[in-house]
Amino acid sequence: MNNKLLYFLIFLLPYCAWAQTREMTANERASFQKSLQKLVEIKTISADFVQYKHLSFMKKPVESSGKLYLEHPDKLSWAYTAPFQYKMVFKDSKIFIDDQGKKQTIDIGNNKQFEKISTLVSSSMRGGQYDEKEFAVSYLKRGEADMVRLTPKLAGAKKYIKEIVLLFSPANKYVEEVKLVEPSNDYTRFVIKNRKVNATIDDSIFNL
Repeated sequence: MNNKLLYFLIFLLPYCAWAQTREMTANERASFQKSLQKLVEIKTISADFVQYKHLSFMKKPVESSGKLYLEHPDKLSWAYTAPFQYKMVFKDSKIFIDDQGKKQTIDIGNNKQFEKISTLVSSSMRGGQYDEKEFAVSYLKRGEADMVRLTPKLAGAKKYIKEIVLLFSPANKYVEEVKLVEPSNDYTRFVIKNRKVNATIDDSIFNL
């Protein structure tokens, strides 16, 4: 398993730094899940992201940024633009990678781990349901914002991920931030900005 690639996949699925949380009531959970149903109408998403990598041996997080594009049902482009360039394109059951000019292709059709993660990424961005056979799912409130905490159940995923936390906008229920916690308790936080929904995306975006 390519650890770097697995982390990038999970980072797509991107939590504030955070005061107290509480569990949703049954009514709040039902209302939240109902509000997500409208997100399945999303066909395309384009957005900027900022990534903050928190490491125990560093005082300040490592910051990077880039662009993401999603086109339902199976196209995703995730590109770091600063301070380095690294682009991944997911389409046709393959991952196409351009690491500063070094290109490679990975067939994910035969890799169930990558397939599950890529499905989770797309589903989360479009308000889909979470597979409770794969994850223990907690529904939380932080102030007015809704949160979902995903804790992997399967041993393969637990090697890489301790938990994933998604923060949703109170206004429109889009995923605004994602926090990935590793088994070491180092974590990465993604902030999604300047989102455009259902705008036309040029096909060239999904090419290297």
